[in-house]
Amino acid sequence: MEVNFEWLEDHIFHRHLDADEQSVLAESIQVSEFKKGDVLIEEGEHSDGLYLLYSGRAGVLRDSHGERVRVSEVGEGAQLGDMAIFDDEPSSATVAALGECVAYKLSRQALGHLMANQPDMSKDIMMNTIRQLAGIIRKMNSSNAYSQQFIYGRSV
Repeated sequence: MEVNFEWLEDHIFHRHLDADEQSVLAESIQVSEFKKGDVLIEEGEHSDGLYLLYSGRAGVLRDSHGERVRVSEVGEGAQLGDMAIFDDEPSSATVAALGECVAYKLSRQALGHLMANQPDMSKDIMMNTIRQLAGIIRKMNSSNAYSQQFIYGRSV
């Protein structure tokens, strides 16, 4: 399967990629296919790359008292593994395919090369990271407000 540059432009970079940028990405991206239950990222392990979910859905799972609990579900356009890549800590969750999935992977080395040599693409990837994290924080704030209201009753 080849890299879909139009999809990358629409979902990740939010701009047109020129021929040189496409060439760099074609050499940098590994296309991986996953079946239901396949693990993309394992909680507690150091991430080997940044995943861009091209198609399908994946569950975000956390170990809790010896049991895996799904804390979230992500779909097309999700960027996965970014926290572990950027803070160099072990992955905070397991990500497993909920069905057939295709993901574009930028290895740690490929991402480092982009950061050092492709400032525009690096900025775009970082902006995508910020957009995704902002969405997660908004969702957490909403869930937290609902939980607080449920626990304590009406607003204070």
